[in-house]
Amino acid sequence: MKFLYLLFLFTFLLSCNSKTAQSSDENVSQMDTTAITTENIEAIKYVDYGIDSKAKTTLDSWQAYSDVSRAIAQVKIADFSFFTADEALFMSTVKELGSTIPEQINSDPVQARILALTTKMYTLEEMLSLKTTHKKDKLKSIRDVLQAFSYLTLQVNKKYEKEAQNIIKPVFNEIEIE
Repeated sequence: MKFLYLLFLFTFLLSCNSKTAQSSDENVSQMDTTAITTENIEAIKYVDYGIDSKAKTTLDSWQAYSDVSRAIAQVKIADFSFFTADEALFMSTVKELGSTIPEQINSDPVQARILALTTKMYTLEEMLSLKTTHKKDKLKSIRDVLQAFSYLTLQVNKKYEKEAQNIIKPVFNEIEIE
C-alpha cells in the first residue's frame, strides 16, 4: 500500500513539473508575438517630412531636438533604448524639448506640435514599459510618435517658409466724397 502511495505521489510530482515546463514554453511564444521588428515599423504608413535647408541650422543647434531626432531614428530600426533604458534621461530630454525652443522658431503652432510630440512620447514610453500591452497598441503608439515628430518638422519648415514670403499689401487711399 505504501508502494502505491509513493508511486502515485511520484507520478503526480512528475506531471506537475511537465505542466510548468509547457506553461513556460507557452509564455515564451506569447512574448515573441509582441516583439516589434524593423519590418513591423517599416510597414507603418505615415507622412515623413524632411528638414528644409533654411531650418536645418536652427534645428541642428537645438540639442533637445537633435536628441529626439536620434531617438526617432533608433525607433525606426526597432531600438527603443531611449524610451526604456534611462528614465531620468528620457524625462530631462522631453522637458528640455519644450523649454529650450530656439527664439527663431518659438511660436504658438510650434509649441503646440512640441506638446503633441511630448504627449505621444510619454504614451509610447508607457506602452513599452507595460508587459501586458498588445503589439497592435505598441505599433499604433510608435506611429503616433513618428507622425508627431514629422508634424513638428513640418511646422518648423512652415515657419521659415512664411518668413521668406514677401507679401506686399495693397494701400487703399481714402477719398472723401462730398
